[in-house]
Amino acid sequence: MRHNRVCVLFSAVAFLFGCGGSGSPTQVTTSPPSETATIAATPSIAFTPGSVALLVGGTLTINFGSVAHNVFFDNQPAGAPANITGSNSNVSKSLTFSVAGTYVFNCHIHPGMHATVVVTAPTT
Repeated sequence: MRHNRVCVLFSAVAFLFGCGGSGSPTQVTTSPPSETATIAATPSIAFTPGSVALLVGGTLTINFGSVAHNVFFDNQPAGAPANITGSNSNVSKSLTFSVAGTYVFNCHIHPGMHATVVVTAPTT
C-alpha cells in the first residue's frame, strides 16, 4: 500500500512539472496598473511576464524575439485591440486598451502560449 502512495505522489509531481511547459506564463506581475507595459514573446515559447496591469488607455508593447509569434484575442472581448496576425519576429508592436477588463491573448503558432492583460480605470 505504501508503494502505491509513493507511486501516486511521484506521478502527481511529474505531471505538475510536465504541465508547466514552455507555453505557460513564466512570471506573473503583481505591480499596480500603469500607462505602459512590455511583454516579450520569447524564443522559449512564452510571453514574459505572463500578466501585466494597465490603466484604461494604456499601451502594451510586445517585443517579438527571434522566433516568430502572433497575438490573437480568441474570445473577442469588447474593447480588445486588433489581433497581431502573421509571423512576427525581431519587431515590436503596440496595442492600446481603451476599455477596462481582462484580456487573454494567445499565439496561434504555438498552442498553449498565452498572456493576460488586466485593464482598470484610474482611481481618483
